[in-house]
This record gives sequence, structure tokens and C-alpha cells, in this order.
Amino acid sequence: MGRGRRAVPFGTARAAPPGITAGHGVTRPDKKSAYEETVRKFRGAVLFTHDFSAISEVLTPDFVDHFAPPWDPPGREGVAHRFGQAAEALTTRRVEVLTSVCEGDVLAQAILLHFEHTGTFMGLPPTGRSFAIGGSNTFRFRGGRIAEHWGVFDVAKIPDLLGGPAPGSWSSMWPGAPA
Repeated sequence: MGRGRRAVPFGTARAAPPGITAGHGVTRPDKKSAYEETVRKFRGAVLFTHDFSAISEVLTPDFVDHFAPPWDPPGREGVAHRFGQAAEALTTRRVEVLTSVCEGDVLAQAILLHFEHTGTFMGLPPTGRSFAIGGSNTFRFRGGRIAEHWGVFDVAKIPDLLGGPAPGSWSSMWPGAPA
């Protein structure tokens, strides 16, 4: 075979060394599991327990959230601010992971979020209605923590799910938005 390579019988898999991808574009299953566990811990802290001190355990100090609205503070502070405001109006009931794909240092998930409307949100007073909104999250990891996040969710349909459009401007619909 030349160049110091050995022939490996067909059907025999060789494991990649720890911390190395198993092949181009393929991540070791244990790395995917570790990333998924970090995301579960993050979601548990911000969506269920509202333990925003746990953010520093799962997000890098220079974390960038590409999903954040421009009026939110950057980084970890913005995450705590945004999820803190949402927690005042929405009670998270369940997070359903529909698909989870990992390649290299990136984990992408299609998810369905289940909420109950328990406080004023997007200008609408509490209705007690349960609703679900689908979307996707993509996370890039560094050193076992989340370094970047991208998200796509159809938040514009939430007023319809809660019984009608909110009165007024975008600023009345989304706390913190400029008037």
C-alpha cells in the first residue's frame, strides 16, 4: 500500500483518537452526546429553572448569539435578559427535539417548544392558552461550551396562536424593542 499505511479488511472500522473526528464531516458519537447534554443543561437553566447563573457554565465568555434582537445586550447578559423577560410571560412545558445532527464542532437541532401563556407577552395579556412553536437551533462549541448560537423561529405567528394580533407597534409586542 505504501507510505506506511496498512490494509484494513472490509467491514472493519477503526476508531478515531479521542477528540478527533472519525472522518471528514463526521463527529464521534460521544462528542455528539456531550454537545446534546450541554444544550439540555442550557435549556433547563434558561427555560425551566430560570437559573441564569448556570449560563456561565455552558456558554463561553465571548459567546455570540446570532438570533438575538439588536436591542438586547450582547453575549451571556443578553441571553439572561431575553429569557428572563420571556419567563415572566411564558411557562415552558416541554422541549421536543425532532432532529439532532452533529458535524465537527457544530450541533443543529429541529425543535418544537411547548409553552403556556401565563403573563403579558407581545402586548397580549395572559390567556392561559398552550401553544407550540417550531424552529431550529444551531450551536458551535469550543472547549465543551457553546460559543455561538443561530436560531430560526416563527415568532411573528405567536399573537395569532394566542388569540389575535397585539395592538400597537413592534415595541409593544416585544419588550425592549425601540419605539
